Amino acid sequence: MAKKSRNCFVSYHHDYDQKYTSRLRKTIGQMKVADYSLKKDIGHLTDDTIYKKIRNKMRSCSVTVVLIGERTGHRMWVDWEIWASLRGYTHPYDPVKSFRSNGLLAIYLPVYSHSVPDRLQDNIDSGYAVSMKWKNLERDFENKVNYAYWNRMNNSNKIVNNRERMDGNYWNFFGFRI
Repeated sequence: MAKKSRNCFVSYHHDYDQKYTSRLRKTIGQMKVADYSLKKDIGHLTDDTIYKKIRNKMRSCSVTVVLIGERTGHRMWVDWEIWASLRGYTHPYDPVKSFRSNGLLAIYLPVYSHSVPDRLQDNIDSGYAVSMKWKNLERDFENKVNYAYWNRMNNSNKIVNNRERMDGNYWNFFGFRI
């Protein structure tokens, strides 16, 4: 029996982690995983337009992959993408436009320190989000995606998505937001 392909949305810090995203996309190309994330920076668009584009892409996805680097947790759009991933949607009259919450997979990049988004950390702590290290990408990625998908189907009660969305990017300076 052939393996089922999983559709993923990749969330990351565009300025700092693009090289890892490019490598991830090459690795995904060899597996039964499809990348549905945004391929270029759309930061020049309005917040509402960006959010609509993200939600539209996520409608086709079952797992959101978050690459965790040194500044990932300080990025508004990473937080919004995780927030959107965790919100299922039931369309009032068109079931085709309805979708479930996505599974979450956190990948810790090989950097000096990690800045984990608070919303993602909530879901790692609850047992909903699955995590792995970058060095194990080729060995474990496909299995971790499948496990995140399984959590999506069987553990949606563990989703924690009650934080307010971030309203801007910030820097963390010795524990203080600036």
